[in-house]
Amino acid sequence: MTGVGVLGSGFMGRTWAEVAAHHVPGVRLVAVAGGRRAPALAADQGCTLHDSYEALLADPAVEVVVLTTPPAGHEQQTVAAARAGRHVLVEKPMAQNVDECARMVAACRDAGVALAVVSQHRFRAAPAAAKRLIDDGAIGRVTMVRAIGPEVGFWDTTKTQDEWKLDPNQQTTYASWGAHACDLVRWFVDDEPDLAFAMFEQYGSGPPPMRSAMASYHFRGGAMAQLWMSYDIPAPGLGSGLQLQLIGTAGMIELDAYGTVRLGRGEGWTLAFEQSPFDPLDPVSAPRLEAYALELGDLVAAAREGRPPLVDGVQGLATTAMLAAAEQSARTRQTVELTALR
Repeated sequence: MTGVGVLGSGFMGRTWAEVAAHHVPGVRLVAVAGGRRAPALAADQGCTLHDSYEALLADPAVEVVVLTTPPAGHEQQTVAAARAGRHVLVEKPMAQNVDECARMVAACRDAGVALAVVSQHRFRAAPAAAKRLIDDGAIGRVTMVRAIGPEVGFWDTTKTQDEWKLDPNQQTTYASWGAHACDLVRWFVDDEPDLAFAMFEQYGSGPPPMRSAMASYHFRGGAMAQLWMSYDIPAPGLGSGLQLQLIGTAGMIELDAYGTVRLGRGEGWTLAFEQSPFDPLDPVSAPRLEAYALELGDLVAAAREGRPPLVDGVQGLATTAMLAAAEQSARTRQTVELTALR
């Protein structure tokens, strides 16, 4: 059994503790640390409570550390875990800038431990079905992508008690959503972007700031992507918080990351896949946790087999570069070359 320790006891801390405790064969939750809710979380899961991150890393039963803390601490926590010989799964955003990500990648490489970055949508059934269609050649080469995240207001942090997500010094609103969208777009296009241009605005009161964003990316092979995120959408809304249209040379895919996958070819559309619904704010919902369980299982297998995880630190760095480029572009109102950030 592979022992997992979770740092952080907020909404995602509870999520990953539940995953490690009950949803991955050959894995067990052995300890938690950090945050005001850690004692209750340890009691609920029947695992060890450590009074510090250092104590968690010193626990010989902990082989994998899951970091669910705010991004400002990810670099230091990852480097400490690597030096302690622990494999790392770090929540998104991976870190606050590309340089921090690079140091995290280097520390884990030098220590010979695996580093994975949370991107559960790659493991979720609907996006995975869309990716299989692309890989099977169903729409030819992907040339254009549109990803949207139209939300009716920002999520209720009084319910999740993760108020730090309202602080742009911890994570910008675009980084919060864009970490998922940018990673999926790169995955679907199977290429790296070289140019970015973005605009951020806010059309409602209250935190977090700059709740609406439009970002465009050009990829080295010629593909283009447009990402539109907003938490300023009035009711009744425009559907789920992550939808994509994938245009290829021979067809199209319409994807709701939380719902259906439709394939457009020739004269019409067919339903290629439909995902069972779930509550994205339920930390113990089994249908929701399936994707997280697959990602943790992949990290454990990667560590055992001596291969990189499917979403490793290098890919997390690439996503962070996309986020940083959009944020720089929005500040300067200039196109940004991503090669300058890598």
